[in-house]
Amino acid sequence: MFHVGRCGSTVVAEMLGRHNAVTWDGEVFEPAVRRKIGFEDLEPDEFLRERREGTDDIYGFEIKYLPSHHQRVLGLDLDGLIALTDRVGVSHYVTLHRHNYLRRVVSGAIGRERRRWHRTHAEPAPTAAVRLDPKAVPFGPRQTLLATFEEMKTGEADLETVLDGRSVLHLVYEKDVEDDPAVAYRQICDLIGVASEDTESRLGRTGAAPLTSLLTNFDEIAELLTGTEYEWMLDKQTAN
Repeated sequence: MFHVGRCGSTVVAEMLGRHNAVTWDGEVFEPAVRRKIGFEDLEPDEFLRERREGTDDIYGFEIKYLPSHHQRVLGLDLDGLIALTDRVGVSHYVTLHRHNYLRRVVSGAIGRERRRWHRTHAEPAPTAAVRLDPKAVPFGPRQTLLATFEEMKTGEADLETVLDGRSVLHLVYEKDVEDDPAVAYRQICDLIGVASEDTESRLGRTGAAPLTSLLTNFDEIAELLTGTEYEWMLDKQTAN
């Protein structure tokens, strides 16, 4: 699964991970995960083959594919990431995007502030507001908010191009995950040829309030985005 983070990937991955016919390995190229499971000295190809070895399940993993994320971590461009998946025998691809880039960035800021990225349905949603510095967004290396949006926009188009002609399912957070993650889950099960099982979602959204409540400097961000193609992202809609 290719995604940019904070787009519903974890809730969908958690559901896939409970499937009896699937081994879902998650964001294995995140630096903290690499250190935890100990493959910093292995080439990505070798690591993935080792992780897959010994299971008859369908094996899946996630790549945060933008230049600021796993391209930077692995020292590979987008074509290099695709070549890596070819070498390890990936046969099906899922892309998951979130069209409201501002909501995605705010969700990340909330996670950093709380030092927790997810919550269960039993836990209350966070209520504390955060300040988003439009000149230094922590998106990989810090960059401006508009540069972050441009990276996501360009990356989405480039990914669609390089995956053209492959077995790929394109999902959108706002359409396939936000209201009911089981919509995305069932589509992925259909793609890989397994029957869906438990469709209960165990994780809840962390930033579903209006942006005016989530951002202490909403007016500053609104002034920056007004008159741009991203102005619509200021709309008061729900988020994860």
